[in-house]
Amino acid sequence: MREKNRKENFKRSRGAVLVWVAASMVVLFGAGALTLDYGRLVMTRWRLQTAADAASLAGAWELGNAMASQTLREASATQVAAEVATDNKSEGSYSVDFPDALTCRVTAQEIVGMTFARILGITSSAVSARAAAQISSASSSIGLRPLGIEEPETGFVFGEQYLLKIGPHDPSDPEDPGYQHHGNFHALAFGGKGANNFREKLKFGYDAIVKEGMMVTTEPGNMSGPTEDGIDYIIALEIIKEGVDYILDEDGRISWDWYSTHLDDLYESPRLITLPVVAGWEVYGRKEVEVVGFASFFLEGVEGTGKDSRVIGRFVERVIPGSSGGGSGSFGAYSVSLIQ
Repeated sequence: MREKNRKENFKRSRGAVLVWVAASMVVLFGAGALTLDYGRLVMTRWRLQTAADAASLAGAWELGNAMASQTLREASATQVAAEVATDNKSEGSYSVDFPDALTCRVTAQEIVGMTFARILGITSSAVSARAAAQISSASSSIGLRPLGIEEPETGFVFGEQYLLKIGPHDPSDPEDPGYQHHGNFHALAFGGKGANNFREKLKFGYDAIVKEGMMVTTEPGNMSGPTEDGIDYIIALEIIKEGVDYILDEDGRISWDWYSTHLDDLYESPRLITLPVVAGWEVYGRKEVEVVGFASFFLEGVEGTGKDSRVIGRFVERVIPGSSGGGSGSFGAYSVSLIQ
């Protein structure tokens, strides 16, 4: 009798175990299904976020193009953002909007089909990501040319000519005996001293970061020879492509009139240079001046001859590569950064 009861109890126990095992298998398969599909959702979310980040940064870059109206800037930003998102091989859909004139926001969404989660009745799930990038005044930059410019009283005006390096005489009145240059002609001693260092930095740019608020040393002396060498080198880098109807200046170079109507080509020109804006030039000899911001110019060339040569450039507003944002100055040199 006892043996019979033990057998029946064993059968009942084995049946209960089978039920628990079956239930556990369902739970395990369900958890596995959710884990695998959740992993797909996470990867999709990461991919969408990466694409949205890159697209918003590229779109915001276009907002720094002062040569175009705000409508044209936003249209260009929308197009570029969509292209960048596609280049990131994201299959989602994208929308671009502009919370303000300086911000490009990209929203991405993708419907992900479920595989194992279908067992639980979940066939698909929507994944979304959002990023916003904004342009702001540059607070630091790299690759600067060793010329410091002081902001005029009326501020910089887009497309207007400015003296980037002065000569020993006032160009508007060469006979003025009271013209003051204090032995400095707007040259800076970036990373060293002397004519050769100045020439090299003018040709290739300064490979260290210069920040707003830094004190930089002046390079006294006219530096006319090194200046002409450096400027000629920069302008020679420009390539005149065949089949393009350029407007050339009297020296056979591509003129500002042509660049001012070709937005994309402007960003490619080696004649676009960035300079530090300094607080003032009322210093004698090799002294320090304060960097208060940054400004970009389209380099037109050297005006005058010999020791009376001057460097001329036209002021432009643009996003400058290798820069950081959050600057307090407002000189048309921008940086792009993610804010969302």
